[in-house]
Amino acid sequence: MGEPSFFAVPQLIIERLDVAWGFLLLLTRYTAFMMFAPGLGGGLAGFLVRYPAAVILALVSVRPDQAMPLPPDMAIMAAQAASEMLLGTVVALIPLTIVAGAQTAGHLASGTMGLNAAQLIDPTTQAALPDLARIYSDFAIVVFLLVGGHYVAISELAGLNDAIRPGTFIVSSTGLDAFVTQTARIFQIGCLLAAPVIVALLLTNFVMGIISKAVPTINIFIISFPLTIGVGLVISILALPEVMHFLGREFTRLADVLAVVIR
Repeated sequence: MGEPSFFAVPQLIIERLDVAWGFLLLLTRYTAFMMFAPGLGGGLAGFLVRYPAAVILALVSVRPDQAMPLPPDMAIMAAQAASEMLLGTVVALIPLTIVAGAQTAGHLASGTMGLNAAQLIDPTTQAALPDLARIYSDFAIVVFLLVGGHYVAISELAGLNDAIRPGTFIVSSTGLDAFVTQTARIFQIGCLLAAPVIVALLLTNFVMGIISKAVPTINIFIISFPLTIGVGLVISILALPEVMHFLGREFTRLADVLAVVIR
């Protein structure tokens, strides 16, 4: 939409009820997306950023030729608003599953290393997370923003590839199956990212068991705790480049997954 037509949108919204209703539906779509999308702000600061952004995105996405007439029934209005909320939530949850997979990897690695006692508060979910889970999730969010995953999601919501008329989104059986498959990827991603640490610590425990049998005078319990943490942290640091590469590959296929889920 060109510059003159963009500045004419507010006046058009005031004059035409169908355009105003379409704007409200789009605003619902983007608000739901901003509530769950990773890396777009958390807490009070995120509130002050994401909701003005939702208003602006809804304004630039208004298309008078695709405006929905104002429904005469409140039930239909509620159904259309729920449809838009579902669309925004689904588009946000797809990349969030990858971030959740990285968090799962941090949980698995921390549990193997014995670091579950050390917890941090995630500002997005207000839940306690192990240190390594928070680091992995932050890395996943950084990769998501670096590869332009937020641009891909917003372009799907704006209909740059194939416009979805406001209030008409319905999850198909194929889309539902793809969404369920993507949620299952949480556990696959977590296991794959945590595999180097788990295997290294398994070998470390095996070696310490042999040492404790060969030299019974060594207090293996005193040695094992710092050694396990040290080996786990070193392997985690060494694996970070591969973790970043793996997450980048997951986020680059985001457009294909979204195309299947929302079509």
